[in-house]
Amino acid sequence: MTARPDDARPSLRRTTLLSRLRRAIQLLRTVDLDEVFISFEARQRKLEQAQRAVEAVLAETQSAIATLQQRPDPVVVETGLFDIKNLGYEIGRRLAEQTLLQRSVGADHTSLASKLCTQNDFATDWFAYWCQELKTFPVYHRKVWELCYVAQALFADGQLVAGRRGLGFGCGEEPLPSLFAKYGVRVTATDLEATRPEAQVWRQTAQHAGMIETIRRPEICPDPELLANIEFRPADMNAITDEFYEQYDFCWSTCALEHLGSLEKGLTFIENSLRTLKPGGLAVHTTEFTLSKRQTIDNHPIVLYQRTHLEELADRLQAQGYRVSAFDFSVGDGIMDRFIDIPPYYDRDNNLFPLYHSAHLKLLFDGYVCTSVGIIIKR
Repeated sequence: MTARPDDARPSLRRTTLLSRLRRAIQLLRTVDLDEVFISFEARQRKLEQAQRAVEAVLAETQSAIATLQQRPDPVVVETGLFDIKNLGYEIGRRLAEQTLLQRSVGADHTSLASKLCTQNDFATDWFAYWCQELKTFPVYHRKVWELCYVAQALFADGQLVAGRRGLGFGCGEEPLPSLFAKYGVRVTATDLEATRPEAQVWRQTAQHAGMIETIRRPEICPDPELLANIEFRPADMNAITDEFYEQYDFCWSTCALEHLGSLEKGLTFIENSLRTLKPGGLAVHTTEFTLSKRQTIDNHPIVLYQRTHLEELADRLQAQGYRVSAFDFSVGDGIMDRFIDIPPYYDRDNNLFPLYHSAHLKLLFDGYVCTSVGIIIKR
């Protein structure tokens, strides 16, 4: 019987498959499987070695970065600090030009609190007025603030009138004696005796009142007769003699008491300065204040006061019958309040930033964030 075509197809497929298997077996016989596996393992080892090399490079790079972070290039760091300083100074300068300059205002009788230096004070009429009177540009600098703060506290209390007597401690060459003389006040400006060793550093930096000519400022008080109302007498702030007691309507000092040797010596000076006042007299002092909470600097040429020291002083004085203006310890929320100036503060050799800082309300001193504080006490 003749086979049908359909019956032949399975047989043909089996023949073809068997033929292919035979060729595959013959091909495998020509291949060295051991060599294949050895070659594969070699490539695998090379890949693993390459991976370990990459990992080593990454680890070395991370170690180098960590080293740089711990010990950065001092030149890069110094340059970065100068960039930050200049940026802050430029912001302060431009902000002052836009908001503080070219303001002509009259006297302001606003009473002040005992307080920290803050940006908001620079926008007040009283600050602008005293800058006019002192013939100084109204810039964001805490030392300018101190001068204006003392003047405003005394003016608002009615002390800057003809016939009153004022006593300044550690005056150096500051302009306040001439300003007060302009208003008819008889001023006694004091400083350390020039022959004292402690006065040497102040003479070297032109901050010591060695001669009456350095205290009298005709550009501030052009009237020679009024200017002649300023006298100079040596005085030790750590040992105020009784010749000054109850002779004055007001007394003041600007950032001098922190140089007396210790925190307690400065506080004792404030207390003793009140003995120079007549009944109803006013004392206004400014000093260094740190916002840092850790233990402050004491027993040092410059000490830094904290909130607790001033609050304890207020309690001490009020127990003796003095009236201390309530403290405002607000640090401010303006951009100048948040800018902390960092050393170096002078760079006369390279001229990399301005000699006169225009954004210096807060600064870093020996690791402490500092500003100025004003204290007002009524007898």
